[in-house]
Amino acid sequence: MLSWSSAQSGAEADLTAVAAGTDGVGFENGDALLRFASATAGDDEAELTASREALVEETDEAFMIDAAAVAANFEMMTRLADGTGAAMPSGAVESQVKISEAYGVADVISQR
Repeated sequence: MLSWSSAQSGAEADLTAVAAGTDGVGFENGDALLRFASATAGDDEAELTASREALVEETDEAFMIDAAAVAANFEMMTRLADGTGAAMPSGAVESQVKISEAYGVADVISQR
């Protein structure tokens, strides 16, 4: 989704940097967004507060609220898919495996 939206906006996101959680993700406010997104997936409330405040400082409150809504939507979609037993179409699985391997998704430890 990020690669599609960055292409639509004319910005090139560095997905390798996004996956690694490193600076220089390649688009405006990307580093602050990456910090906020990482904090929303974690359990460090102090970091979540600090990253939220930094994102508001760099952009504005409406931007941060939009980012929080996107993060919440992804969490909801994952829970919905898990709860219904939804499966990816077989053709999509092959391409997803290649992308997952390229970005080291298998190395991420779930917080569930």
